[in-house]
Amino acid sequence: MKHIQAGKYRHVITVQRKAETVDPATGYRTWEWSDLLVNEPARWQPGPGREYLAGEALRSEVQGRFEVRWSPVSEALTASDRILWDGRVYDLKSDPLLDETARREVTLMVGTGVNDG
Repeated sequence: MKHIQAGKYRHVITVQRKAETVDPATGYRTWEWSDLLVNEPARWQPGPGREYLAGEALRSEVQGRFEVRWSPVSEALTASDRILWDGRVYDLKSDPLLDETARREVTLMVGTGVNDG
């Protein structure tokens, strides 16, 4: 049986979800980010970055992944959520990837530089 080593989760992230709010007096709709996971221990794994031309502007995208412990909340994250870490905003590029047991770790594929929320 493989055990998770607590020391590998040496980074701390916050995961947020965008939610619509409606002012009851005016009916005006706004979008706000709310915290789903706060001070979540995570492991950062950098991945390859890329640069490309979009709309006549050079854009860059840093890619990598965060590994977090499995929980019902971490499994329910979606590609529309975002991660705050080390002063940066990372967009989730896909729904969470579960480990082989589906109850130990969740991998969150992320990128930044195109849409930082």
